[in-house]
Amino acid sequence: MAGRGQWSVVCPIDHIDVIFKRIKFLNEHFKRFSVYAYNKDISITESKKHIEDVGERALIFNLHEYVEVDEIKADLACIAIYESKNTFFDEYDMAKFANRLYKENLGDLADYNINYFKDLAEKNKKFKKHRSYRLVQNKKELFLRGITSVDRYFEYGIDFTFVVSMLSLHRDMKTNEGNAYTISSAAISESKLEMIVADKNLKDAGEFGKVSSAMIITTNDLGQGSLNYNKVIKVGGTLFNGVYIFPPSDEVQKTKLVLSHSSTPMTVLAKLKEFNALLNNTDEFIKELQDVEKIKSAEDLRQRILLRISNPRSAFKDAHQLRDVFKTSIANEIASFAKLLEMCNKAEELEIDYDLKEKLRVIISDILLSTRK
Repeated sequence: MAGRGQWSVVCPIDHIDVIFKRIKFLNEHFKRFSVYAYNKDISITESKKHIEDVGERALIFNLHEYVEVDEIKADLACIAIYESKNTFFDEYDMAKFANRLYKENLGDLADYNINYFKDLAEKNKKFKKHRSYRLVQNKKELFLRGITSVDRYFEYGIDFTFVVSMLSLHRDMKTNEGNAYTISSAAISESKLEMIVADKNLKDAGEFGKVSSAMIITTNDLGQGSLNYNKVIKVGGTLFNGVYIFPPSDEVQKTKLVLSHSSTPMTVLAKLKEFNALLNNTDEFIKELQDVEKIKSAEDLRQRILLRISNPRSAFKDAHQLRDVFKTSIANEIASFAKLLEMCNKAEELEIDYDLKEKLRVIISDILLSTRK
């Protein structure tokens, strides 16, 4: 019950309290804020000490003059993390070049190039860039997590994403009696979130076991990402494991909602009304899975997956544990597809970065469904 001037909603979604507590902890221990500065007022140095979770010779951005809220300030130092340094270097089309120089211990040469562009910015407004520098403070250390436009970037962070997503699911449950959801997986940092919400109503898909619809909800508040809702199908396993399969590529636009950080809050809230349309039943997908079983053998599909993740240019070329999961051949027997799903489930459970995990899901989905017709 809410008091006057307040309102509350009870969302009966399994594990919602666990995610809420984690986000509350992150908000209390990681202070996020932005300052504004011109590139001409920034210099870069290399750290002389090892920085935990960043490494040796981390890049330090020194903002000699900047604006916080509406106050002009001076001399702020922050440690570059995520892709912030690349975003800065990309302004000069020199990200790859600068990173190579720092890697080869040629930071002085990188500084020479940066200072050249700083001098240009002093003389020519074409090179004078005003940007928002997105910072996060943890304990006594200050980190630069992203660089964005000053006036064309709207923050849709982990807290916003969590709240609007849970409310959207709650609205769906009220509209469609019998729908019930559980948060089956989550990975959260102060700036990034990936959460999988699965339908608790499972359906039988024959040899592929039980399936249900699920939603992968992600946000990346670092300047390059967006707020995404991807409808997927969870195949096999219980409520808390299984394999997440993306829909066929020709149907992706019907099952994906992408909200960029350049979208205004009113646009985002209006678009979120499409959320319910993504939560369709799984009957058509079950039929497609059964078509896969008729066309290809599990062993052929296993070989294709192993080939993709073993490619020298693959993002998984150093993921030896992942390749080990798929290295054992599958005998041509009745339970062969169950064994393939077991391999995919083991891959899903590996502790790898969730951006890489999404790439893995896409690879597995493409290989499974590319042969359905």
